[in-house]
Amino acid sequence: MTDEKKSVELCQDILATRVAQMIARRNGLTPTEAIKTLMSTQTYGLLLDPESYLYLESAEYVLDMYDAERRGDWDRWTEV
Repeated sequence: MTDEKKSVELCQDILATRVAQMIARRNGLTPTEAIKTLMSTQTYGLLLDPESYLYLESAEYVLDMYDAERRGDWDRWTEV
Protein backbone atom coordinates (compact mmCIF):
# COMPACT_ATOMS: atom_id res chain seq x y z
CA MET A 1 0.00 0.00 0.00
CA THR A 2 1.34 3.41 -0.92
CA ASP A 3 1.78 6.23 1.56
CA GLU A 4 -0.83 8.24 -0.33
CA LYS A 5 -3.40 5.46 -0.04
CA LYS A 6 -2.63 5.12 3.68
CA SER A 7 -3.12 8.86 4.13
CA VAL A 8 -6.47 8.79 2.31
CA GLU A 9 -7.67 5.85 4.41
CA LEU A 10 -6.60 7.60 7.60
CA CYS A 11 -8.52 10.73 6.60
CA GLN A 12 -11.58 8.62 5.78
CA ASP A 13 -11.40 6.82 9.13
CA ILE A 14 -10.97 10.00 11.14
CA LEU A 15 -13.79 11.76 9.32
CA ALA A 16 -16.17 8.81 9.64
CA THR A 17 -15.40 8.61 13.36
CA ARG A 18 -16.05 12.32 13.87
CA VAL A 19 -19.34 12.18 11.96
CA ALA A 20 -20.44 9.10 13.91
CA GLN A 21 -19.62 10.89 17.18
CA MET A 22 -21.78 13.82 16.11
CA ILE A 23 -24.64 11.49 15.16
CA ALA A 24 -24.34 9.66 18.48
CA ARG A 25 -24.40 12.86 20.58
CA ARG A 26 -27.26 14.40 18.67
CA ASN A 27 -29.46 11.30 18.57
CA GLY A 28 -28.58 9.72 21.89
CA LEU A 29 -27.04 6.65 20.27
CA THR A 30 -24.11 4.55 21.38
CA PRO A 31 -20.98 4.95 19.27
CA THR A 32 -21.55 1.49 17.80
CA GLU A 33 -25.14 2.32 16.84
CA ALA A 34 -24.05 5.59 15.26
CA ILE A 35 -21.31 3.92 13.23
CA LYS A 36 -23.73 1.24 12.01
CA THR A 37 -26.24 3.93 11.06
CA LEU A 38 -23.61 5.91 9.14
CA MET A 39 -22.22 2.81 7.43
CA SER A 40 -25.64 1.95 6.03
CA THR A 41 -25.79 5.15 3.96
CA GLN A 42 -24.76 6.15 0.47
CA THR A 43 -22.96 9.09 2.07
CA TYR A 44 -20.60 6.65 3.78
CA GLY A 45 -20.10 4.78 0.52
CA LEU A 46 -19.15 8.03 -1.17
CA LEU A 47 -16.80 8.87 1.69
CA LEU A 48 -14.97 5.60 1.07
CA ASP A 49 -14.58 6.36 -2.64
CA PRO A 50 -11.22 8.15 -2.89
CA GLU A 51 -12.19 9.63 -6.25
CA SER A 52 -15.04 11.59 -4.64
CA TYR A 53 -12.57 13.55 -2.47
CA LEU A 54 -15.31 13.69 0.19
CA TYR A 55 -12.66 12.71 2.75
CA LEU A 56 -11.22 16.23 2.33
CA GLU A 57 -14.40 17.91 3.55
CA SER A 58 -15.33 18.83 7.12
CA ALA A 59 -17.30 16.59 9.45
CA GLU A 60 -20.11 19.16 9.36
CA TYR A 61 -20.25 18.96 5.57
CA VAL A 62 -20.49 15.16 5.62
CA LEU A 63 -23.08 15.31 8.42
CA ASP A 64 -25.17 17.67 6.28
CA MET A 65 -25.03 15.13 3.45
CA TYR A 66 -25.97 12.34 5.88
CA ASP A 67 -28.94 14.37 7.13
CA ALA A 68 -30.13 15.15 3.61
CA GLU A 69 -29.92 11.48 2.69
CA ARG A 70 -31.84 10.42 5.81
CA ARG A 71 -34.60 12.92 4.93
CA GLY A 72 -34.67 11.67 1.35
CA ASP A 73 -33.72 15.15 0.15
CA TRP A 74 -31.61 14.02 -2.80
CA ASP A 75 -31.51 17.48 -4.32
CA ARG A 76 -29.78 18.76 -1.18
CA TRP A 77 -27.60 15.65 -0.98
CA THR A 78 -26.22 16.20 -4.47
CA GLU A 79 -25.94 19.96 -3.85
CA VAL A 80 -23.79 19.61 -0.80
